[in-house]
Amino acid sequence: MIKLSVMYPAAPGSQFHWDYYLNQHLQLAHTLLDPRGLVRIEIDRGIGGFPPGASTPYHAIGHLYFRTLDAMQSALSATAAQFIEDEKKYAPSGSVVMISEVVD
Repeated sequence: MIKLSVMYPAAPGSQFHWDYYLNQHLQLAHTLLDPRGLVRIEIDRGIGGFPPGASTPYHAIGHLYFRTLDAMQSALSATAAQFIEDEKKYAPSGSVVMISEVVD
């Protein structure tokens, strides 16, 4: 299983528009990626950091799962421009992306 994690840093002064992200952006992700091999999406809302009491390093982390690296690469090559443009509407400070293999 391949996981694409999109992390939205909670730097001082950064903004994150949860309403848009959970509604319009999530719907866009399903519309564009479900037919291209998306298995599931998980969304984490940052509530704190470490040590306990520290502020969260991320507003949110979205995890998108695909069965294979080829499936993920094919899906994103066809849709990346739309996602990059849409991100400006809910995370104007941008994001950090990591692709990983789920090992357990």
